[in-house]
Amino acid sequence: MDGLAIAAPRTEEMTKTALGLGGAVVTGLAEGVIVKFAPGLGALQPVFTWGTLLGVPLLGAAGALFTRGMLGDLFQGVASGGAAILGYSLPALVAPYMPTGRRGPGSQQLMQGEPGIKQLGAGPAAAPQRAQAQARVGVEF
Repeated sequence: MDGLAIAAPRTEEMTKTALGLGGAVVTGLAEGVIVKFAPGLGALQPVFTWGTLLGVPLLGAAGALFTRGMLGDLFQGVASGGAAILGYSLPALVAPYMPTGRRGPGSQQLMQGEPGIKQLGAGPAAAPQRAQAQARVGVEF
């Protein structure tokens, strides 16, 4: 029966680890700078933000798959760093598009009744809407 073997790392493993970490650190710095300064670009902000967050991991993965040796190890670090930053940034970027269960500012006026707006009474047809309004479903950050 084979057991767990612990041995000192060879030069090859140390080089692979150092290149991967270096690629991840440089990727983190570069993506952080781009995402930080993207709001100053106005209308181009979503293009730079989403393009960087999605493009860097894809570029790193493609480079890791199609190159060998030290360059492939470096690209693997780029893919890992880019994927980590994407995972860290994604909840904050998607939060504005998620339903929260809170009602908007005009919903109180609608509930009181505005002239010219016909509201349905509480009957069997309104049951799904009532259940949906009472449910506390959503993602809140």
